Amino acid sequence: MVKLKSIIKAPAFVIALAGISACTTTGGMNSADSGQSLSPKAQLYADYISARYANNLNDAASRADYFTKAFAKRPSDLELGQKALAAAINTGDYTLARILATEVLTIDETNGSARAVLGVNALVRGNYEKSIAYLEYANAGIGVEIFNSLMRGWAQIGLGDTDAAILTFESMQGGKYFEFLGRLQKAIINMQEGDVEAVANSFAELEEIGLAPVETVLAQARGFMAKGEKNKALEKLNTYAEANGGALTGPVRFYIDAIGADKPVQWKLTPAQSASRALSEPAFRFFAAQQQYEPAETFLRLALELDPMNDKARLFLGTVLEEVERDEDALAQYERIAQYSPYTVSARLSEAEIHFGDDENDAGIKVLESIQASHPSRVTQSSLGRAYLIMEDYEQALPYYEALITDMSEDERKENTTVNYLRGICLERLGRWEEAVVDFEFVLKHKPDNADALNYLGYTWVDKGVNLAKAFEMIEKAVELEPKSGAIIDSLGWAHYKLGRYNQARINLEDAAERSPTSATIIDHLGDVYWKLGRKKEAGYQWVRAVTLDPTDTELTTIKAKIKDGLIDAKAQ
Repeated sequence: MVKLKSIIKAPAFVIALAGISACTTTGGMNSADSGQSLSPKAQLYADYISARYANNLNDAASRADYFTKAFAKRPSDLELGQKALAAAINTGDYTLARILATEVLTIDETNGSARAVLGVNALVRGNYEKSIAYLEYANAGIGVEIFNSLMRGWAQIGLGDTDAAILTFESMQGGKYFEFLGRLQKAIINMQEGDVEAVANSFAELEEIGLAPVETVLAQARGFMAKGEKNKALEKLNTYAEANGGALTGPVRFYIDAIGADKPVQWKLTPAQSASRALSEPAFRFFAAQQQYEPAETFLRLALELDPMNDKARLFLGTVLEEVERDEDALAQYERIAQYSPYTVSARLSEAEIHFGDDENDAGIKVLESIQASHPSRVTQSSLGRAYLIMEDYEQALPYYEALITDMSEDERKENTTVNYLRGICLERLGRWEEAVVDFEFVLKHKPDNADALNYLGYTWVDKGVNLAKAFEMIEKAVELEPKSGAIIDSLGWAHYKLGRYNQARINLEDAAERSPTSATIIDHLGDVYWKLGRKKEAGYQWVRAVTLDPTDTELTTIKAKIKDGLIDAKAQ
Protein backbone atom coordinates (compact mmCIF):
# COMPACT_ATOMS: atom_id res chain seq x y z
CA MET A 1 0.00 0.00 0.00
CA VAL A 2 1.13 3.58 -0.64
CA LYS A 3 0.48 6.07 2.14
CA LEU A 4 0.15 9.70 1.07
CA LYS A 5 -0.31 11.53 4.36
CA SER A 6 -0.66 11.27 8.13
CA ILE A 7 -1.81 13.76 10.76
CA ILE A 8 -0.41 13.74 14.28
CA LYS A 9 -1.93 15.81 17.05
CA ALA A 10 -0.29 16.42 20.39
CA PRO A 11 -2.36 16.14 23.57
CA ALA A 12 -3.65 19.31 25.19
CA PHE A 13 -1.89 20.69 28.25
CA VAL A 14 -3.91 20.18 31.44
CA ILE A 15 -3.59 22.57 34.39
CA ALA A 16 -2.93 20.89 37.74
CA LEU A 17 -5.88 20.71 40.12
CA ALA A 18 -5.80 23.37 42.83
CA GLY A 19 -6.65 22.58 46.45
CA ILE A 20 -10.03 24.14 47.08
CA SER A 21 -12.77 22.75 49.29
CA ALA A 22 -15.93 21.61 47.53
CA CYS A 23 -19.47 22.17 48.68
CA THR A 24 -20.53 18.80 50.03
CA THR A 25 -24.14 19.57 50.87
CA THR A 26 -27.12 20.15 48.62
CA GLY A 27 -28.38 23.12 50.56
CA GLY A 28 -25.94 25.61 49.05
CA MET A 29 -26.40 24.66 45.37
CA ASN A 30 -30.05 24.50 44.51
CA SER A 31 -31.39 23.87 41.02
CA ALA A 32 -32.16 26.73 38.67
CA ASP A 33 -35.83 25.77 38.77
CA SER A 34 -36.10 26.61 42.48
CA GLY A 35 -35.32 30.26 41.81
CA GLN A 36 -32.79 30.29 44.68
CA SER A 37 -29.30 31.68 44.15
CA LEU A 38 -26.12 29.87 45.09
CA SER A 39 -24.42 30.47 48.40
CA PRO A 40 -21.11 32.38 48.22
CA LYS A 41 -19.16 29.18 48.86
CA ALA A 42 -21.11 27.27 46.23
CA GLN A 43 -20.73 30.11 43.70
CA LEU A 44 -16.97 30.12 44.31
CA TYR A 45 -16.86 26.40 43.66
CA ALA A 46 -19.09 26.75 40.60
CA ASP A 47 -16.77 29.42 39.12
CA TYR A 48 -13.73 27.27 39.79
CA ILE A 49 -15.27 24.15 38.23
CA SER A 50 -16.44 26.25 35.27
CA ALA A 51 -12.88 27.48 34.78
CA ARG A 52 -11.55 23.92 34.82
CA TYR A 53 -14.26 22.80 32.41
CA ALA A 54 -13.48 25.72 30.08
CA ASN A 55 -9.84 24.62 30.17
CA ASN A 56 -10.83 21.10 29.11
CA LEU A 57 -12.79 22.65 26.24
CA ASN A 58 -9.79 24.80 25.25
CA ASP A 59 -11.95 27.89 25.83
CA ALA A 60 -9.22 30.27 27.01
CA ALA A 61 -11.46 33.34 27.35
CA SER A 62 -14.01 31.56 29.57
CA ARG A 63 -11.24 30.02 31.64
CA ALA A 64 -9.80 33.47 32.36
CA ASP A 65 -13.27 34.87 33.12
CA TYR A 66 -14.19 32.18 35.63
CA PHE A 67 -10.81 32.06 37.37
CA THR A 68 -10.96 35.85 37.72
CA LYS A 69 -14.46 35.64 39.23
CA ALA A 70 -13.34 32.93 41.63
CA PHE A 71 -10.30 34.99 42.69
CA ALA A 72 -12.54 38.01 43.29
CA LYS A 73 -14.56 35.89 45.72
CA ARG A 74 -11.45 34.67 47.53
CA PRO A 75 -8.89 37.51 47.08
CA SER A 76 -6.48 36.10 49.65
CA ASP A 77 -6.03 32.79 47.79
CA LEU A 78 -2.59 33.09 46.14
CA GLU A 79 -2.88 29.88 44.13
CA LEU A 80 -6.22 30.98 42.72
CA GLY A 81 -4.78 34.40 41.91
CA GLN A 82 -1.88 32.82 40.06
CA LYS A 83 -4.27 30.71 37.97
CA ALA A 84 -6.37 33.75 37.14
CA LEU A 85 -3.22 35.68 36.20
CA ALA A 86 -1.87 32.88 33.98
CA ALA A 87 -5.27 32.51 32.30
CA ALA A 88 -5.47 36.25 31.60
CA ILE A 89 -2.00 36.27 30.04
CA ASN A 90 -2.80 33.26 27.87
CA THR A 91 -5.97 34.91 26.65
CA GLY A 92 -4.00 37.94 25.55
CA ASP A 93 -5.87 40.24 27.95
CA TYR A 94 -2.89 42.27 29.17
CA THR A 95 -5.06 44.90 30.89
CA LEU A 96 -6.68 42.24 33.07
CA ALA A 97 -3.28 40.60 33.59
CA ARG A 98 -1.83 43.84 34.97
CA ILE A 99 -4.79 44.28 37.34
CA LEU A 100 -4.47 40.70 38.57
CA ALA A 101 -0.67 41.03 38.90
CA THR A 102 -1.13 44.03 41.15
CA GLU A 103 -3.64 42.11 43.28
CA VAL A 104 -1.37 39.06 43.49
CA LEU A 105 1.48 41.27 44.74
CA THR A 106 -0.70 42.38 47.67
CA ILE A 107 -0.68 38.72 48.75
CA ASP A 108 2.92 37.92 47.82
CA GLU A 109 5.04 40.95 47.04
CA THR A 110 7.85 38.82 45.57
CA ASN A 111 5.65 36.76 43.21
CA GLY A 112 7.73 36.19 40.07
CA SER A 113 4.89 35.91 37.54
CA ALA A 114 3.16 39.07 38.74
CA ARG A 115 6.43 40.97 38.73
CA ALA A 116 7.15 39.72 35.20
CA VAL A 117 3.84 41.12 33.94
CA LEU A 118 4.39 44.51 35.57
CA GLY A 119 8.05 44.51 34.55
CA VAL A 120 7.02 44.00 30.92
CA ASN A 121 4.60 46.91 31.12
CA ALA A 122 7.26 49.22 32.55
CA LEU A 123 9.82 48.09 29.96
CA VAL A 124 7.41 48.81 27.08
CA ARG A 125 6.79 52.30 28.48
CA GLY A 126 10.52 52.99 28.72
CA ASN A 127 10.40 53.17 32.52
CA TYR A 128 13.57 51.12 32.88
CA GLU A 129 14.24 51.71 36.58
CA LYS A 130 10.75 50.56 37.50
CA SER A 131 11.05 47.55 35.19
CA ILE A 132 14.35 46.53 36.78
CA ALA A 133 12.85 46.89 40.25
CA TYR A 134 9.97 44.58 39.35
CA LEU A 135 12.22 42.03 37.63
CA GLU A 136 15.03 42.06 40.19
CA TYR A 137 13.27 41.46 43.47
CA ALA A 138 11.24 38.42 42.51
CA ASN A 139 10.81 35.06 44.18
CA ALA A 140 10.48 32.97 41.03
CA GLY A 141 11.15 29.46 39.89
CA ILE A 142 13.99 28.88 37.46
CA GLY A 143 11.70 29.17 34.42
CA VAL A 144 10.30 32.58 35.32
CA GLU A 145 13.69 33.78 36.53
CA ILE A 146 15.26 32.97 33.15
CA PHE A 147 12.79 35.19 31.35
CA ASN A 148 12.94 37.89 34.00
CA SER A 149 16.72 37.94 33.61
CA LEU A 150 16.47 38.37 29.83
CA MET A 151 14.09 41.29 30.27
CA ARG A 152 16.07 42.79 33.14
CA GLY A 153 19.26 42.80 31.09
CA TRP A 154 17.63 44.76 28.28
CA ALA A 155 16.03 47.16 30.75
CA GLN A 156 19.55 47.80 32.08
CA ILE A 157 20.65 48.57 28.50
CA GLY A 158 17.76 51.02 28.26
CA LEU A 159 19.04 52.66 31.42
CA GLY A 160 22.52 52.89 29.90
CA ASP A 161 24.10 50.45 32.36
CA THR A 162 25.96 48.16 29.92
CA ASP A 163 28.16 46.56 32.59
CA ALA A 164 25.14 45.54 34.66
CA ALA A 165 23.40 44.13 31.58
CA ILE A 166 26.42 42.04 30.58
CA LEU A 167 26.71 40.73 34.14
CA THR A 168 23.02 39.79 34.07
CA PHE A 169 23.41 37.90 30.80
CA GLU A 170 26.64 36.22 31.92
CA SER A 171 24.82 34.96 35.03
CA MET A 172 22.02 33.19 33.17
CA GLN A 173 21.07 29.92 34.86
CA GLY A 174 19.22 26.83 33.69
CA GLY A 175 21.86 24.98 31.70
CA LYS A 176 23.84 25.19 28.46
CA TYR A 177 20.98 26.42 26.30
CA PHE A 178 20.29 29.43 28.52
CA GLU A 179 23.99 30.12 28.88
CA PHE A 180 24.05 30.29 25.08
CA LEU A 181 21.14 32.76 25.08
CA GLY A 182 22.96 34.96 27.56
CA ARG A 183 26.05 34.92 25.34
CA LEU A 184 23.93 35.85 22.32
CA GLN A 185 22.55 38.90 24.14
CA LYS A 186 26.07 39.87 25.19
CA ALA A 187 27.30 39.57 21.57
CA ILE A 188 24.46 41.82 20.39
CA ILE A 189 25.44 44.42 23.01
CA ASN A 190 29.10 44.22 21.97
CA MET A 191 28.06 44.87 18.37
CA GLN A 192 26.05 47.90 19.44
CA GLU A 193 29.01 49.14 21.48
CA GLY A 194 31.37 48.74 18.51
CA ASP A 195 33.70 46.18 20.13
CA VAL A 196 34.77 44.63 16.82
CA GLU A 197 37.14 41.97 18.15
CA ALA A 198 34.74 40.77 20.85
CA VAL A 199 31.88 40.68 18.34
CA ALA A 200 33.82 38.62 15.79
CA ASN A 201 34.90 36.05 18.38
CA SER A 202 31.51 35.85 20.12
CA PHE A 203 29.43 35.35 17.00
CA ALA A 204 31.90 32.85 15.55
CA GLU A 205 31.53 30.74 18.69
CA LEU A 206 27.74 31.10 18.67
CA GLU A 207 27.53 30.06 15.01
CA GLU A 208 29.61 26.98 15.76
CA ILE A 209 27.24 25.99 18.58
CA GLY A 210 24.27 26.52 16.24
CA LEU A 211 21.45 26.58 18.80
CA ALA A 212 19.66 29.55 17.19
CA PRO A 213 21.28 29.94 13.75
CA VAL A 214 18.66 32.24 12.20
CA GLU A 215 18.50 34.61 15.16
CA THR A 216 22.30 34.66 15.33
CA VAL A 217 22.70 35.67 11.68
CA LEU A 218 19.84 38.19 11.87
CA ALA A 219 21.36 39.81 14.95
CA GLN A 220 24.61 40.32 13.04
CA ALA A 221 22.84 41.64 9.96
CA ARG A 222 20.85 44.12 12.05
CA GLY A 223 24.03 45.25 13.75
CA PHE A 224 25.88 45.79 10.48
CA MET A 225 22.97 47.67 8.93
CA ALA A 226 22.58 49.88 11.99
CA LYS A 227 26.21 50.89 11.45
CA GLY A 228 25.69 51.43 7.71
CA GLU A 229 27.80 48.40 6.73
CA LYS A 230 25.49 47.09 4.01
CA ASN A 231 28.04 44.83 2.29
CA LYS A 232 28.91 43.02 5.52
CA ALA A 233 25.25 42.48 6.28
CA LEU A 234 24.59 41.07 2.81
CA GLU A 235 27.66 38.85 2.99
CA LYS A 236 26.51 37.37 6.29
CA LEU A 237 22.95 36.78 5.06
CA ASN A 238 24.01 35.36 1.68
CA THR A 239 26.48 32.98 3.28
CA TYR A 240 23.69 31.61 5.46
CA ALA A 241 21.30 31.40 2.51
CA GLU A 242 23.78 29.48 0.34
CA ALA A 243 24.29 26.95 3.12
CA ASN A 244 20.55 26.49 3.60
CA GLY A 245 19.04 25.83 0.20
CA GLY A 246 18.91 29.47 -0.83
CA ALA A 247 16.65 30.49 2.09
CA LEU A 248 13.75 30.75 -0.35
CA THR A 249 11.35 32.31 2.15
CA GLY A 250 11.49 33.68 5.68
CA PRO A 251 13.41 36.50 7.37
CA VAL A 252 16.84 35.83 5.83
CA ARG A 253 15.43 36.03 2.30
CA PHE A 254 13.28 39.02 3.28
CA TYR A 255 16.28 40.98 4.54
CA ILE A 256 18.46 40.04 1.57
CA ASP A 257 15.76 41.37 -0.76
CA ALA A 258 15.08 44.44 1.39
CA ILE A 259 18.76 45.42 1.55
CA GLY A 260 19.20 44.82 -2.18
CA ALA A 261 16.22 47.05 -2.96
CA ASP A 262 17.20 49.68 -0.33
CA LYS A 263 13.83 49.29 1.40
CA PRO A 264 13.44 51.16 4.69
CA VAL A 265 13.69 48.69 7.58
CA GLN A 266 14.05 49.32 11.31
CA TRP A 267 17.49 47.88 11.96
CA LYS A 268 18.14 49.21 15.46
CA LEU A 269 15.80 47.67 18.00
CA THR A 270 14.56 49.26 21.20
CA PRO A 271 15.33 47.50 24.52
CA ALA A 272 11.73 46.22 24.61
CA GLN A 273 12.00 44.83 21.07
CA SER A 274 15.33 43.18 21.86
CA ALA A 275 13.84 41.64 24.99
CA SER A 276 10.89 40.39 22.96
CA ARG A 277 13.18 38.52 20.59
CA ALA A 278 15.25 37.20 23.48
CA LEU A 279 12.09 35.71 25.07
CA SER A 280 10.76 34.18 21.85
CA GLU A 281 13.61 31.72 21.30
CA PRO A 282 13.55 29.81 24.62
CA ALA A 283 9.75 29.96 24.88
CA PHE A 284 9.49 27.96 21.68
CA ARG A 285 12.82 26.17 21.21
CA PHE A 286 13.05 25.00 24.81
CA PHE A 287 9.66 24.96 26.58
CA ALA A 288 7.41 24.16 23.61
CA ALA A 289 9.96 21.66 22.31
CA GLN A 290 9.58 19.81 25.62
CA GLN A 291 5.77 19.97 25.33
CA GLN A 292 5.56 22.46 28.19
CA TYR A 293 2.94 24.38 26.27
CA GLU A 294 1.44 26.54 29.01
CA PRO A 295 4.70 28.30 30.01
CA ALA A 296 5.64 28.50 26.33
CA GLU A 297 2.38 30.31 25.59
CA THR A 298 2.78 32.59 28.61
CA PHE A 299 6.23 33.80 27.61
CA LEU A 300 5.32 34.17 23.94
CA ARG A 301 2.35 36.31 25.00
CA LEU A 302 4.69 38.46 27.09
CA ALA A 303 7.08 38.72 24.13
CA LEU A 304 4.20 40.06 22.04
CA GLU A 305 3.29 42.55 24.77
CA LEU A 306 6.87 43.78 24.56
CA ASP A 307 6.65 44.03 20.75
CA PRO A 308 3.32 43.40 18.99
CA MET A 309 5.20 43.45 15.65
CA ASN A 310 7.38 40.48 16.59
CA ASP A 311 5.86 38.15 14.01
CA LYS A 312 8.30 35.38 14.84
CA ALA A 313 6.82 35.21 18.34
CA ARG A 314 3.31 35.34 16.82
CA LEU A 315 4.14 32.46 14.48
CA PHE A 316 5.58 30.47 17.39
CA LEU A 317 2.46 31.22 19.45
CA GLY A 318 0.20 29.99 16.67
CA THR A 319 2.17 26.75 16.52
CA VAL A 320 1.84 26.25 20.29
CA LEU A 321 -1.91 26.91 20.12
CA GLU A 322 -2.21 24.29 17.38
CA GLU A 323 -0.39 21.79 19.56
CA VAL A 324 -3.01 22.21 22.31
CA GLU A 325 -5.79 21.98 19.71
CA ARG A 326 -6.87 25.62 19.89
CA ASP A 327 -7.02 25.97 16.12
CA GLU A 328 -9.30 29.02 16.06
CA ASP A 329 -6.94 30.90 18.37
CA ALA A 330 -4.01 29.81 16.22
CA LEU A 331 -5.72 31.06 13.06
CA ALA A 332 -6.34 34.42 14.73
CA GLN A 333 -2.60 34.74 15.37
CA TYR A 334 -1.58 33.72 11.84
CA GLU A 335 -4.08 36.12 10.31
CA ARG A 336 -2.48 39.01 12.21
CA ILE A 337 0.82 38.41 10.37
CA ALA A 338 0.68 40.86 7.48
CA GLN A 339 1.52 40.12 3.84
CA TYR A 340 4.67 42.28 4.01
CA SER A 341 6.03 40.41 7.06
CA PRO A 342 9.17 38.25 6.79
CA TYR A 343 7.04 35.45 8.22
CA THR A 344 4.02 35.76 5.94
CA VAL A 345 4.74 32.60 3.92
CA SER A 346 5.06 30.47 7.04
CA ALA A 347 1.88 32.01 8.47
CA ARG A 348 -0.13 31.37 5.31
CA LEU A 349 1.12 27.77 5.07
CA SER A 350 0.07 27.22 8.69
CA GLU A 351 -3.34 28.76 7.99
CA ALA A 352 -3.84 26.46 5.03
CA GLU A 353 -2.82 23.40 7.04
CA ILE A 354 -5.48 24.16 9.65
CA HIS A 355 -8.13 24.53 6.94
CA PHE A 356 -7.14 21.21 5.35
CA GLY A 357 -7.17 19.53 8.76
CA ASP A 358 -10.75 20.76 9.22
CA ASP A 359 -11.74 19.47 5.74
CA GLU A 360 -12.06 23.05 4.50
CA ASN A 361 -10.18 22.28 1.31
CA ASP A 362 -11.45 25.23 -0.69
CA ALA A 363 -10.35 27.66 2.03
CA GLY A 364 -6.94 25.99 2.23
CA ILE A 365 -6.40 26.15 -1.52
CA LYS A 366 -7.49 29.80 -1.57
CA VAL A 367 -4.86 30.68 1.05
CA LEU A 368 -2.14 28.81 -0.83
CA GLU A 369 -3.04 30.34 -4.18
CA SER A 370 -2.99 33.79 -2.59
CA ILE A 371 0.51 33.37 -1.16
CA GLN A 372 1.74 31.80 -4.41
CA ALA A 373 0.49 34.89 -6.26
CA SER A 374 2.07 37.39 -3.85
CA HIS A 375 5.22 35.48 -2.80
CA PRO A 376 5.92 32.86 -5.49
CA SER A 377 8.65 30.39 -4.64
CA ARG A 378 9.41 26.71 -4.77
CA VAL A 379 8.05 26.45 -1.23
CA THR A 380 4.61 27.77 -2.22
CA GLN A 381 4.57 25.76 -5.45
CA SER A 382 5.42 22.59 -3.56
CA SER A 383 2.73 23.29 -0.96
CA LEU A 384 0.06 23.66 -3.64
CA GLY A 385 1.22 20.49 -5.36
CA ARG A 386 1.14 18.55 -2.11
CA ALA A 387 -2.30 19.92 -1.20
CA TYR A 388 -3.83 18.78 -4.49
CA LEU A 389 -2.00 15.45 -4.19
CA ILE A 390 -3.51 14.79 -0.76
CA MET A 391 -6.92 15.83 -2.12
CA GLU A 392 -6.35 13.20 -4.86
CA ASP A 393 -6.69 15.87 -7.55
CA TYR A 394 -3.68 14.63 -9.50
CA GLU A 395 -4.48 16.63 -12.61
CA GLN A 396 -4.23 19.88 -10.64
CA ALA A 397 -1.16 18.72 -8.70
CA LEU A 398 0.91 17.66 -11.71
CA PRO A 399 1.62 21.15 -13.19
CA TYR A 400 3.17 22.32 -9.92
CA TYR A 401 5.62 19.40 -9.90
CA GLU A 402 6.33 19.89 -13.60
CA ALA A 403 7.16 23.55 -12.91
CA LEU A 404 9.38 22.66 -9.95
CA ILE A 405 11.34 20.09 -11.97
CA THR A 406 11.77 22.55 -14.84
CA ASP A 407 13.12 25.15 -12.41
CA MET A 408 15.58 22.75 -10.75
CA SER A 409 19.02 21.90 -12.03
CA GLU A 410 19.99 18.27 -12.60
CA ASP A 411 22.20 18.35 -9.49
CA GLU A 412 19.34 19.74 -7.40
CA ARG A 413 17.03 17.01 -8.62
CA LYS A 414 19.59 14.33 -7.80
CA GLU A 415 19.94 15.70 -4.29
CA ASN A 416 16.23 16.33 -3.73
CA THR A 417 14.46 13.43 -5.41
CA THR A 418 11.16 14.04 -3.61
CA VAL A 419 9.83 16.20 -6.44
CA ASN A 420 10.35 13.43 -9.00
CA TYR A 421 8.81 10.92 -6.58
CA LEU A 422 5.66 13.03 -6.14
CA ARG A 423 5.39 13.71 -9.86
CA GLY A 424 5.63 9.96 -10.39
CA ILE A 425 2.65 9.45 -8.08
CA CYS A 426 0.61 11.99 -10.07
CA LEU A 427 1.52 10.36 -13.37
CA GLU A 428 0.71 6.87 -12.10
CA ARG A 429 -2.67 7.96 -10.75
CA LEU A 430 -3.45 9.65 -14.06
CA GLY A 431 -2.74 6.41 -15.94
CA ARG A 432 0.56 7.61 -17.43
CA TRP A 433 2.41 4.60 -16.07
CA GLU A 434 5.45 4.51 -18.35
CA GLU A 435 6.25 8.15 -17.53
CA ALA A 436 5.77 7.42 -13.82
CA VAL A 437 8.27 4.54 -13.96
CA VAL A 438 10.90 6.94 -15.34
CA ASP A 439 10.44 9.19 -12.30
CA PHE A 440 10.54 6.33 -9.78
CA GLU A 441 13.64 4.82 -11.40
CA PHE A 442 15.29 8.28 -11.36
CA VAL A 443 14.67 8.44 -7.61
CA LEU A 444 16.06 4.95 -7.00
CA LYS A 445 19.10 5.57 -9.19
CA HIS A 446 20.17 8.49 -6.99
CA LYS A 447 18.59 7.38 -3.68
CA PRO A 448 18.61 3.56 -3.80
CA ASP A 449 17.53 3.31 -0.18
CA ASN A 450 14.41 5.42 -0.60
CA ALA A 451 11.89 3.08 1.04
CA ASP A 452 8.87 5.02 -0.24
CA ALA A 453 9.97 4.81 -3.87
CA LEU A 454 10.90 1.14 -3.51
CA ASN A 455 7.50 0.45 -2.01
CA TYR A 456 5.50 2.51 -4.52
CA LEU A 457 7.12 1.06 -7.63
CA GLY A 458 7.21 -2.47 -6.21
CA TYR A 459 3.60 -2.35 -5.02
CA THR A 460 2.31 -0.95 -8.30
CA TRP A 461 4.13 -3.64 -10.30
CA VAL A 462 2.62 -6.27 -8.00
CA ASP A 463 -0.84 -4.76 -8.35
CA LYS A 464 -0.48 -4.79 -12.14
CA GLY A 465 0.88 -8.34 -12.09
CA VAL A 466 4.15 -7.44 -13.85
CA ASN A 467 7.84 -7.74 -12.93
CA LEU A 468 6.77 -9.71 -9.85
CA ALA A 469 10.20 -11.09 -8.96
CA LYS A 470 11.88 -7.68 -9.12
CA ALA A 471 8.93 -6.05 -7.38
CA PHE A 472 9.16 -8.62 -4.57
CA GLU A 473 12.85 -7.83 -4.04
CA MET A 474 12.13 -4.11 -3.92
CA ILE A 475 9.35 -4.47 -1.35
CA GLU A 476 11.47 -6.78 0.82
CA LYS A 477 14.22 -4.15 0.78
CA ALA A 478 11.68 -1.47 1.71
CA VAL A 479 10.54 -3.60 4.67
CA GLU A 480 14.16 -3.95 5.81
CA LEU A 481 14.51 -0.17 5.67
CA GLU A 482 11.14 0.56 7.36
CA PRO A 483 10.22 -2.56 9.36
CA LYS A 484 7.47 -0.82 11.36
CA SER A 485 5.58 0.66 8.42
CA GLY A 486 2.09 -0.80 8.07
CA ALA A 487 1.85 0.47 4.49
CA ILE A 488 5.06 -1.25 3.40
CA ILE A 489 4.26 -4.50 5.21
CA ASP A 490 0.90 -4.42 3.40
CA SER A 491 2.79 -4.26 0.10
CA LEU A 492 4.77 -7.36 1.07
CA GLY A 493 1.58 -9.18 2.01
CA TRP A 494 -0.06 -8.13 -1.25
CA ALA A 495 2.96 -9.40 -3.20
CA HIS A 496 2.57 -12.82 -1.52
CA TYR A 497 -1.16 -12.67 -2.30
CA LYS A 498 -0.52 -12.01 -5.98
CA LEU A 499 1.87 -14.97 -6.06
CA GLY A 500 -0.79 -17.20 -4.47
CA ARG A 501 1.02 -17.53 -1.15
CA TYR A 502 -2.12 -16.86 0.90
CA ASN A 503 -0.95 -18.11 4.30
CA GLN A 504 2.15 -15.91 4.21
CA ALA A 505 0.04 -13.04 2.85
CA ARG A 506 -2.31 -13.42 5.82
CA ILE A 507 0.57 -13.15 8.29
CA ASN A 508 1.88 -9.95 6.67
CA LEU A 509 -1.55 -8.37 6.21
CA GLU A 510 -2.62 -9.07 9.80
CA ASP A 511 0.63 -7.49 10.93
CA ALA A 512 -0.02 -4.47 8.67
CA ALA A 513 -3.61 -4.15 9.93
CA GLU A 514 -2.38 -4.15 13.53
CA ARG A 515 0.09 -1.36 12.73
CA SER A 516 -2.35 0.68 10.62
CA PRO A 517 -5.86 -0.27 11.78
CA THR A 518 -7.56 2.71 10.10
CA SER A 519 -6.25 2.06 6.57
CA ALA A 520 -9.07 1.14 4.20
CA THR A 521 -6.60 -0.36 1.72
CA ILE A 522 -4.98 -2.69 4.26
CA ILE A 523 -8.29 -3.83 5.74
CA ASP A 524 -9.65 -4.45 2.22
CA HIS A 525 -6.59 -6.56 1.38
CA LEU A 526 -7.00 -8.53 4.60
CA GLY A 527 -10.58 -9.31 3.60
CA ASP A 528 -9.38 -10.56 0.23
CA VAL A 529 -6.87 -12.98 1.71
CA TYR A 530 -9.42 -14.29 4.23
CA TRP A 531 -11.76 -15.00 1.30
CA LYS A 532 -9.02 -16.92 -0.51
CA LEU A 533 -8.42 -18.95 2.64
CA GLY A 534 -12.11 -19.87 2.85
CA ARG A 535 -12.82 -17.59 5.81
CA LYS A 536 -15.63 -15.85 3.96
CA LYS A 537 -17.53 -14.54 6.97
CA GLU A 538 -14.38 -12.84 8.28
CA ALA A 539 -13.67 -11.50 4.79
CA GLY A 540 -17.10 -9.86 4.67
CA TYR A 541 -16.53 -8.33 8.09
CA GLN A 542 -13.23 -6.78 6.94
CA TRP A 543 -14.77 -5.36 3.76
CA VAL A 544 -17.65 -3.80 5.70
CA ARG A 545 -15.10 -2.32 8.08
CA ALA A 546 -13.01 -0.96 5.17
CA VAL A 547 -16.02 0.99 3.87
CA THR A 548 -16.05 3.00 7.13
CA LEU A 549 -12.37 3.96 6.82
CA ASP A 550 -12.56 6.62 4.08
CA PRO A 551 -11.50 4.56 1.02
CA THR A 552 -10.95 6.26 -2.34
CA ASP A 553 -13.89 6.34 -4.75
CA THR A 554 -12.36 3.53 -6.80
CA GLU A 555 -11.72 1.41 -3.70
CA LEU A 556 -15.26 2.03 -2.44
CA THR A 557 -16.84 0.78 -5.67
CA THR A 558 -14.74 -2.39 -5.63
CA ILE A 559 -15.32 -3.07 -1.92
CA LYS A 560 -19.09 -2.69 -2.23
CA ALA A 561 -19.09 -5.15 -5.11
CA LYS A 562 -17.23 -7.68 -2.95
CA ILE A 563 -19.62 -7.17 -0.04
CA LYS A 564 -22.53 -7.93 -2.39
CA ASP A 565 -21.15 -10.77 -4.51
CA GLY A 566 -17.90 -11.92 -2.96
CA LEU A 567 -14.39 -11.78 -4.33
CA ILE A 568 -14.93 -13.97 -7.39
CA ASP A 569 -17.45 -11.68 -9.01
CA ALA A 570 -15.82 -8.40 -7.95
CA LYS A 571 -14.41 -6.22 -10.65
CA ALA A 572 -10.68 -5.68 -11.08
CA GLN A 573 -9.87 -9.01 -9.40
